[in-house]
Amino acid sequence: MAAYTLGADPDQKQGVSHAWCMTCGMRSLETEEKGALQVWCFQHTAETGHARFRGVVTTFLVVTLNPAQPVPHNVT
Repeated sequence: MAAYTLGADPDQKQGVSHAWCMTCGMRSLETEEKGALQVWCFQHTAETGHARFRGVVTTFLVVTLNPAQPVPHNVT
């Protein structure tokens, strides 16, 4: 067993996402609403003709100590 575990941070929102236009680099606002990215991409395409996007979903993580295991000395 490891001295530490890594998991989703229960104090943070999960699945926060945004989209980047691969042509001009414009980026949408971050959102938790899945439909909002679609609307942003469609509007950006209508306004600019740009049609390629990078979708990014962020998960916030937290490291917790497993009290049953000693902490290794070489962990920095």
